[in-house]
Amino acid sequence: MTDVTATAEAALDIWPYVNALDLDEIGLPSLNDVGHVYRDARNRFDQVLIGTGRFNTLLVIVVDLGKSTVFGHFLLDLNKEYGSSGGHLRTV
Repeated sequence: MTDVTATAEAALDIWPYVNALDLDEIGLPSLNDVGHVYRDARNRFDQVLIGTGRFNTLLVIVVDLGKSTVFGHFLLDLNKEYGSSGGHLRTV
């Protein structure tokens, strides 16, 4: 994945999809703006990272660039993935 935040042009308007999500159902108090956009090496998909009102949790919208559609979404909970103390710094 390559960070294309500075150069990416929107393939489509993701906000109708995002606004249709039930935040209570997915456990989010609120949403912020887009923080980063990452593109896969074959230029097929963008992952649009949106900040949330939950600490260290991002809403990731997956955009299919070839079809210009939203493929889906998932929550990226960095505390769960790496631990609240920065689990990526564990000794080997």
